[in-house]
Amino acid sequence: MTSPRFENPAQHNPVVGEIAAAVNKVNAEGVLPERLVGLVMLRVGQLLGSSYFTDRQLKSLDDAPERVGAVATWRTSPHFTDAERAALALAEAVHTPNPTGERVSDALYEDAAKHLSEREIVVLTGVLGQIGFFMPLALIGNPKVGVSFAEQWTK
Repeated sequence: MTSPRFENPAQHNPVVGEIAAAVNKVNAEGVLPERLVGLVMLRVGQLLGSSYFTDRQLKSLDDAPERVGAVATWRTSPHFTDAERAALALAEAVHTPNPTGERVSDALYEDAAKHLSEREIVVLTGVLGQIGFFMPLALIGNPKVGVSFAEQWTK
């Protein structure tokens, strides 16, 4: 079992806790279905290689096992809605380097806009930003897998 590399980051930089509290509210109104958000978070955890983040999402997802298991192969899996596919495509575009430079093309955005409202896309952008905020804490801080940030960073 690994040990966190540092103690509570908020004790060293209190704004970390303030930002965490704020970004955790990006979907507070439930604009996006929790299952869609969970699938997106799981996929980004997989893409960025975070055991902590992937494990956390696997435990919190309330979804069918075949859908959860197919997240990595969502493009060819029959288990996802068009809106979920659009969200996963945007998540991958944002969190995966593109050797040609452009990550979110006009065509990708237009396709997503066919399945998600502008409000949903804005909230999804916030969700992807939320993931972007927490991912460095997971990768650099090396929290214990299976233990929430709040439980292990208590000081």
